[in-house]
Amino acid sequence: MKSKKADRIYRALAAPALLILVFLFALPLYFTFSTAFEGGFDTIRSVFTSAYSYRLVRFTLIESLLSAFISCLVALPFAAFFASYDFRLRKMTLALSALSFTIPSILVVLGFVIFYGNNGVLNSLLKDIFSLEESPVRFLYSFSAIIFAHVYLNLPVAFNLITNGWTSLPRNEEMASYTLGRGKMKTFFSITLPKLRGVIANAFIIIFLFCFSSFAIVMVLGGSPEYSTLESEIYRRAHISLDYSGASALSIFSFIITTLALSLTYIGRRREKMVRREGRARKIKGKGMKALAALMTLSMLLFILPPMLSILYRSFFDRKGIFSLEAWNTVFSASSFLSSILNSLIIAITAAGLATILAENIAMYSVKCNSRISPLFATLPLATGSVTLGLGYNFLSSHLGINSIYSDYLMILATHLVLAIPFAIRTILPGAKEIPQRVSDASYTLKKSAFETYMKTERPLLKNYRRKAFIFAFALSLGEVNATLSLAGGRIETLPIQIYRLIGSYNYQGASALGSVLLFLAFIVFILGERIGKKERTWNTWK
Repeated sequence: MKSKKADRIYRALAAPALLILVFLFALPLYFTFSTAFEGGFDTIRSVFTSAYSYRLVRFTLIESLLSAFISCLVALPFAAFFASYDFRLRKMTLALSALSFTIPSILVVLGFVIFYGNNGVLNSLLKDIFSLEESPVRFLYSFSAIIFAHVYLNLPVAFNLITNGWTSLPRNEEMASYTLGRGKMKTFFSITLPKLRGVIANAFIIIFLFCFSSFAIVMVLGGSPEYSTLESEIYRRAHISLDYSGASALSIFSFIITTLALSLTYIGRRREKMVRREGRARKIKGKGMKALAALMTLSMLLFILPPMLSILYRSFFDRKGIFSLEAWNTVFSASSFLSSILNSLIIAITAAGLATILAENIAMYSVKCNSRISPLFATLPLATGSVTLGLGYNFLSSHLGINSIYSDYLMILATHLVLAIPFAIRTILPGAKEIPQRVSDASYTLKKSAFETYMKTERPLLKNYRRKAFIFAFALSLGEVNATLSLAGGRIETLPIQIYRLIGSYNYQGASALGSVLLFLAFIVFILGERIGKKERTWNTWK
């Protein structure tokens, strides 16, 4: 049985991770909040009592909650089908949706503009097919565009998390319900859905946090001050109006609201464990079910693929559909091309690797020592967002008198790490909960120490979750725009920064060429992760 010594091991492993997080999170937060008080209490009072501030809060909460709700709601029927049935193209579709984890948000912005734009690929096709004069699809630069882009980006997250959770559920209670004459719908609402509450809540919270701190999607696809969020307004005040006190005061207001929202999500949540059950998916029989499988697969593919494929298409064809390699020639001849790739990869790989290690230690401590405070605390950095963190590190650099390219690298890496850790923890936490206590108890019975039990028995069971956490953290860092833009001051170029600037100058073909490179990098990392995971699973079967 687990002893107090075992608890000490988990605490000792988590302590450095928590200390690093406190240092990297609290330091910039302190400088940001202290700057607000430099403007006097009138600045803070005006922000806290302003009707405009409350409008920003209301809009940010509405778009985040709505995006998360729609993502989970749409993902639910797909997850139910893919978790219950095995059919051709099932694994490919699951892998493709997992690949969507690695799509940076700046590519979603670019893909939406190229595919759904007034003069985009979709409208061009529809006008040619139906001989139309006007573009029939016109929803960009609106509230609908923000929600649709967020759902596009996060639906695969909800789909994969819920599908994995659903596959893990034992079927004995469901089969007993069917035996008692209950139909599928009644069984779903009375038995299956209650068991999935933790999984759905986890997916909802991850998506909500991501949408709340979303920057590029809101700035580009919103297209109007009417659709400003807290994050975009803080950026505007700090980097356009140079109102640092006002931006910092608004950061405090944002932090309080988001921390309250995060705290409410933890109230009443139960500690749930999943029991891994292989072979839940059943072979499809009958023409009707095969047709339904084809429809579900086609719907998912048509939702995910067109915007990303349009980026690749647009890099080779101009607005008139004429083939051209000019964008690629410009990209490869640019002196900053190679350095931007190296910067993006070095920062993303380092941040993702560190975030995965720290998140695993915090997640194991949270589960094994039944701590509900540590995962909540580790999620708090998202209550600040990349804008506030970047602002804080700028103030820190100014206070210390540090102004070099090396300090810029360290500040960017620290910001990416702090932003990635909460998502990595949310990814690993379900895996830590899934570890059967009897496996650990068996190790203790064999006279293994608590540290040996963790390293040789428990930690290997988290391989798949670590891999997913790394890919997720890598994608977040690889596509991060605002913190890098705020901190580097133009001295450190990354691919997302160059793409963001090209979009701003309406050079969509050049942005598409760089976007294709960024998409390729994300794809390579995902494929390497999948191959490593496949080798691990094959080796485990032979063992």
